[in-house]
Amino acid sequence: MKFKPFIFYSSFIPTIIFSQISGTVIDLSSGEPIPNVNVVSGDKGTSTNLEGDFIIDVIDGTELEFSHIAYKKVKKTAQNGMLIKLILHVIKSNEVMVKAGLSDESLHNVTTSISVITSIEIQKSGADHFQTLIDAVPNLNWAGGTSRPRYFQIRGVGERSHYFGEGQPNFSVGFVLDDMDLSGLGMVGHLYDMGQIEIYKGPQSSFFGANALAGLISMKSKDPSKKTELGASTSYGTDNHRSLKAFFNLNIIEKLSLRFMANYNYIDGFRKNLTLKINNSNKKNELITRMKLHLKPSNKLNVLATFIHSNLDNGYDAWAPDNNLAFKTYSDDSGEDSQKTFGCSINTNLLVSNDFNLKSITSYTETDLIHSYDGDWADSLYWASEHGWTPESLPDSIFFFNNKFQDTFIKSRSNFAQELRSYYGNLTFGLYCKKLKEIDEANGYIFGGDATSATGVYDFTALAIYTEYSFDLTSVLRFKANLRIEANQHDYSGTFQNLDYYYQTIILDPISVDKKDNMIGYLTSLNYMKNMSTRFYGSFSQGYKSGGINQQPHLIDTNRPYNPELIQNIEFGLKRKTSISRTNLALFLSLRKNQQVSISNQADKRNPNSFLFYTSNAGNGKTMGIEVEHNHNISQFLLIKSTFSTLNTWLNRFSYPNSDLDGNIIIGYGGNRESAMAPKIMSSISINYEIDDFYFSTITSYKSEYYFSDSHDQKSEPYFLTDFILGKSFKPINIKFWVRNLFDVRYAVRGFYFGLIPPNYPNQLWKSFGDPRSYGITIDLKL
Repeated sequence: MKFKPFIFYSSFIPTIIFSQISGTVIDLSSGEPIPNVNVVSGDKGTSTNLEGDFIIDVIDGTELEFSHIAYKKVKKTAQNGMLIKLILHVIKSNEVMVKAGLSDESLHNVTTSISVITSIEIQKSGADHFQTLIDAVPNLNWAGGTSRPRYFQIRGVGERSHYFGEGQPNFSVGFVLDDMDLSGLGMVGHLYDMGQIEIYKGPQSSFFGANALAGLISMKSKDPSKKTELGASTSYGTDNHRSLKAFFNLNIIEKLSLRFMANYNYIDGFRKNLTLKINNSNKKNELITRMKLHLKPSNKLNVLATFIHSNLDNGYDAWAPDNNLAFKTYSDDSGEDSQKTFGCSINTNLLVSNDFNLKSITSYTETDLIHSYDGDWADSLYWASEHGWTPESLPDSIFFFNNKFQDTFIKSRSNFAQELRSYYGNLTFGLYCKKLKEIDEANGYIFGGDATSATGVYDFTALAIYTEYSFDLTSVLRFKANLRIEANQHDYSGTFQNLDYYYQTIILDPISVDKKDNMIGYLTSLNYMKNMSTRFYGSFSQGYKSGGINQQPHLIDTNRPYNPELIQNIEFGLKRKTSISRTNLALFLSLRKNQQVSISNQADKRNPNSFLFYTSNAGNGKTMGIEVEHNHNISQFLLIKSTFSTLNTWLNRFSYPNSDLDGNIIIGYGGNRESAMAPKIMSSISINYEIDDFYFSTITSYKSEYYFSDSHDQKSEPYFLTDFILGKSFKPINIKFWVRNLFDVRYAVRGFYFGLIPPNYPNQLWKSFGDPRSYGITIDLKL
């Protein structure tokens, strides 16, 4: 992976002299800063920023009142540089702050559907990767086909894969880690020392841009604090599972704190390869490190820098030509699904005055990704003994290299983004720019079954301007509106060559295409505050996803570019919380315009590698449904959490022109049915019991059937999954025994439908399955 020794970074630190009183508000027990604390004196007031800092126009000696819904109210005499320590109320567990938006906001007041998983919930779940938590989030799904989830669907909208030929790296569901955009690269979602996960549902483009047509997943790790902390964790389990993790936090100097985390995880991967005689052809071998620095030179300036490095050296061997439920494979080439990522972000906040804040967010990532697999899923001996295979049964043009059909896809992506944001009272204004470059390489039998080598280069630039304004219509009714205007520039160039039966190189025509898109996203909402416990909201929004350019060399010209997709969404919701419960309810209806779909076609029925992949626009569709989350403290020892969602989708009938290997135009048809990867019902229930130093929890999730693809009508089967965890604390050591997939359910996470078995090659459904039952023990230490 190439490393660039500099990172463009801009901030604005003017020399400002004020006569106001400034200070910081922190949590008494943790020492962490508290945002959104009300600071009031008579008719003058302000609130603390993300770092707990405030400025107010009063003189020394004035009495100030500090209040926050989760803390006890205090009064203090004003003096410059004051430090206020607040004590938590008993209702603290009901106050959850959403941090990924334009500003920190209470979950109770947010006018959109968001699921939040806190650090305490992550710790109690025993999960080491976001993959374990997905099924408990309403209307969030993921597609198999990779060693870890990389492609997500929210409310039935989202990609299932990103092979060479399926367009450029635009994604309907964004994935952001510590201000770094890693959309389509979700394998880095490890959870050790993670602070909070936020899943935004519905179009969020007015906040986050083109990668949030369907929603966004934001993961924020724990920030440095002034406390000295040290922690470690180790796990051992079935399938040769072992992990070692550690972190430390220290205050280097008065104004500078550091937090460092390292995480190593290994597991064989639940597959036995009978051809290669190995048990780890589907392994997970993962190393992630993260360092965060928090610099606070004054009460007016905060800088948070984050650096990550991941080396996910995973295998990939998940498919078998007999749909083997015993997790045995026959491939004669070891697959790979590796991801190496370096990334950094710098988040700068400047408190200029009582009502005026400035923020700069700079991020840069570099990723090298390799995805490879055995294209025919088995060796020649298997095909000969099980299906009477002979070399003559295959087309001459693909009979190469001792009948091995390894397909390899290599991606190298660099992504730089700069955002400048200003806050003045209730008005927010921002500028955003992004520069992404991806070099894609592909080798194997990927374009119609010919041995092929291909290289494609994408240069993508995005420029956006956005604003948000909110105000109180009455004492109980609040209005909010935001608008984002974005311009995208796409440039693509590709070169391709085939290898014929006589090993002669055939150079195909190169491709060079450029395209521009202009898009608008917006959201308007009303929030009705019935009382302190209950909120009702309604919103209308539009989200967008950028268009793009297909790489597939055999496409006809009309299929080369594709246009942006729009979603218009109307949503109504209820948020209610008491001292013992919290309920979030959302009802939504979304209309999809110029809907993007992934098209695949097996050009030669006798050849399982002769697939043509590309992205196209399919007309219009719609989604509608309900999402419910309810947490209830039955007693001080027992907490029950439940989720439930329904989803009804529809994709209008559409046609698309295609070509076979001889260049003949074929009209394909799709749609007139539900969307792919859109379960009608998802639900979960968890029981958490904790007394003294002992705790027990179990969670059962349900997912109904859904279509695997837009290109065929095959469906998954509904399934239940149950996880179990039992723990005991021996301070400072915590021991957890856990079981995943307690009842050893076989459930499909990806499905293909095509002809594979000779001599007639009938179309059949092929499935890749989720992990079987596993169990183990985790020992945590925190000092």
